[in-house]
Amino acid sequence: MVEEEKPAASSDSTTSLKPNAAGLLCYLGWWVTGIVFLIIERKNKLVRFHAMQSLVTFGILHIIIGIAGSVRGGMAWTVWGWWFFYPIWTAAAVVFGVFLAIAIVLWLFLMHQTYRGRLVKLAVFGDLAQRLLSKLEGAEVEGLEKKAEPAAAEQPPEPPAPAMAEEVRKPLDSYLQGTRARRIAASSTAIAWSAFFLVFFNFFSQYLAIYSHETVGGVSRWSIYPILTQDLSLVLPILNTTLILSIVGHAISIAFDRYLVRQITIIVLNTLGMVTVLAFLRVFPFDFSVVPSANLASILPTVTIIVLIAITVGLGIGALVRFIKLIINVSRRT
Repeated sequence: MVEEEKPAASSDSTTSLKPNAAGLLCYLGWWVTGIVFLIIERKNKLVRFHAMQSLVTFGILHIIIGIAGSVRGGMAWTVWGWWFFYPIWTAAAVVFGVFLAIAIVLWLFLMHQTYRGRLVKLAVFGDLAQRLLSKLEGAEVEGLEKKAEPAAAEQPPEPPAPAMAEEVRKPLDSYLQGTRARRIAASSTAIAWSAFFLVFFNFFSQYLAIYSHETVGGVSRWSIYPILTQDLSLVLPILNTTLILSIVGHAISIAFDRYLVRQITIIVLNTLGMVTVLAFLRVFPFDFSVVPSANLASILPTVTIIVLIAITVGLGIGALVRFIKLIINVSRRT
């Protein structure tokens, strides 16, 4: 949807730039300049919309392109050896090319139209950006040319009576204590799992295996066929770094129970988790040839790759959503 820019929407500006120039700069550096203008531009609602739309649009596209590119590059060497990787590699290459082309076209189109003084609101990304901007402004925004009506004429509410204040304070204190308890429980669980995986992958990874009961010479015994190969050593450094930082980060979040500390910790850990999972995809230290069923052995690598890709996408979207919420809450000083 393309609308003519309304002069009333661009009367004030923190940056002293013309709205069309500021809007172009919001898209120039993709989501990076979107973040910059979302922080520094405090008055002009139109420029803030361009900044939020740039952050949402190119942030999501960047995650998709990055994941598809990592899968395509990491699996290129397996295409001619393992036929069951070929459909996934092809799909990753197609996704990478299509979304990269979409990102470039949108980048050029948005900059051109914005510099001409026209507002382009994208169908999905623009709606999401407008909803996030509405929350950021603390009011529902139905049109970008409208501004929230000041409520100066309204009289401030009467302060609650002491008895009412006490009735409100007690449930609030109980609620805050409950949320803190849940945060501590979540961080403690994350620390426990991180410590478990740290010990397991460094000392007991051979027990992630296929166990087969065999009888040789009248003697029954269990044979172990490890699934993880020696290539695991190539992934261990980044895996250990991620797990150790997870333990330290969640311990700090428990000791300093602050919103900024917790959100930044989770964003950093989600990003490190993405890098770790992508390392597993690139190295792929799994050997499913030990599985007794030939059909299952041919399917498991594809299933594993799909699961790893899903985890990577989930971590990336989670980090992006938390980052946007963090920017919104910091801007609102909540």
